Amino acid sequence: MQALWRIIVIVAGYIFSLLGLFAALAALFGLASLAPFAPAYWSLTGVSPVIFVGAPALGLFAVVTAIVLSVVPIALIVLAAELFSWRSPAVYVVPAALLAAAIYWQFSPRTTGGLDGTGLVELVLFALSGAAAGAVYWLVAGRKAGVWR
Repeated sequence: MQALWRIIVIVAGYIFSLLGLFAALAALFGLASLAPFAPAYWSLTGVSPVIFVGAPALGLFAVVTAIVLSVVPIALIVLAAELFSWRSPAVYVVPAALLAAAIYWQFSPRTTGGLDGTGLVELVLFALSGAAAGAVYWLVAGRKAGVWR
């Protein structure tokens, strides 16, 4: 029964870490758009109201994509942490930051042909968002890794 409860906590930690990832992305890109040299990420002045019709579908696509791209690497990290009772925040924060940066590097059109200044800033923002997701997971489930044994 204790192992089943631990699995529920792990899944809840993963879900909350995804929410933390998207919240950190929104906050960091919002802050980055305040810089005078940055693109206006959240500028709604030139956006048609029709975009809000497609926003839920785009949001669902983003969540499903994040799950598909992250579930296996994160599951391996969580499995190792549970088996060896690793409870350090670095076990979750560093791999999550590297995974988010790697996903950005692989799929962003800004990285084809090398990074420009904006692409580098966005890479760092993705890495920071991944680190935030790892920290959220640690707060929810990682602090007690291996207690089921």
